[in-house]
Amino acid sequence: MPFTSSKLTYKAYAYKNGNYPIELIDETIDLVKDPQGTYVAPPGKILLKINYAALNPVDYKLYHIKPSILRFYNCKQGFGRDFSGEVVSIGKNTSTSVNVGDFVQGIYTPILDKGSCAQYLLVDPKHCPVTTKPTNISLAQAAAWPLVLGTAMQLGKGLDYKDSKVLVLGAGTSVGRYVVQLAKLGGAREVVTTNSARNKDLISELGATEQIDYRQHPNFLNPVLENVKNSGKFNFIIDCFGGTHLFPEINHILVKNGAYHTIVGDSPGHGLDAMLGGVKTISRMAFSKYGLLNYNYELRFLDNNSGWINAARELIQEGKVKIFIDKIYPFDELKQAIERLESGKAEGKVVVEVARSE
Repeated sequence: MPFTSSKLTYKAYAYKNGNYPIELIDETIDLVKDPQGTYVAPPGKILLKINYAALNPVDYKLYHIKPSILRFYNCKQGFGRDFSGEVVSIGKNTSTSVNVGDFVQGIYTPILDKGSCAQYLLVDPKHCPVTTKPTNISLAQAAAWPLVLGTAMQLGKGLDYKDSKVLVLGAGTSVGRYVVQLAKLGGAREVVTTNSARNKDLISELGATEQIDYRQHPNFLNPVLENVKNSGKFNFIIDCFGGTHLFPEINHILVKNGAYHTIVGDSPGHGLDAMLGGVKTISRMAFSKYGLLNYNYELRFLDNNSGWINAARELIQEGKVKIFIDKIYPFDELKQAIERLESGKAEGKVVVEVARSE
């Protein structure tokens, strides 16, 4: 796609900070002239024409918690991380395996810059994972998996699932669904999950051997202890839900030197509860690091530079994991898409269609 101007102007969603609404604005990307006289992406960067952007809870959490002072740093904070689209230009000296014309998906990682809910996006492949779209999925599906599948892989990194007993807290979440699938793929002997009854058949299909309905058992400690009595302790607990339900009896639940990996920590909420939960989480991580616990406790975040995205792509290309989309919204209905995401009722990813592929 040739460009004849040094500035590419396009539409994008942005906000000043959490006290201001998310609005559709005009954004620009600065291009550079190549020897042929046309304008291309700057050195080391990939220019993408976005087709779809998928929303994640972290997107609106960042929107709500960013302090007002950030408007002086960047008054056009972008919205969205996940994307799929077409590579339209690659800058000089860019280290990447994708080519112009490829359809790709990935994650835009800078949290104080632009976002994926935009018509174009300029990414640095050294920091933003990007890979070609699997041939067996749509572009909408391509936008729906990078952050959540990558996070599920990060939660299980270093764990040998083969013949293990695994407890997945929050199996109905977008990340939890992938954790269940990965545990099953890894050869887990038992995969016990907490989720609502409405997801019972699906979670069973994904690989759960036993389920605990958290609506029937809001404090699911007793059902977990009952399971331990029946078939032994767990090797791993993968927490996609948050909370402190299990810690009073954790040494009776996890085997010695077992692993408790979480993406949430003690409190999934906001405000003072979240702050207190954060202190407890950090303290438990410190105790674990210095060998003061009988198990390994880690709060894990997605490592964008660890090369996981190509391994994730292969899982999808080989049909080994399922992708879930709740609903696709038009580009001009981002507000409705965010409301759906915040409702907690989405069964899969909420996706925004920026532009259909030609």
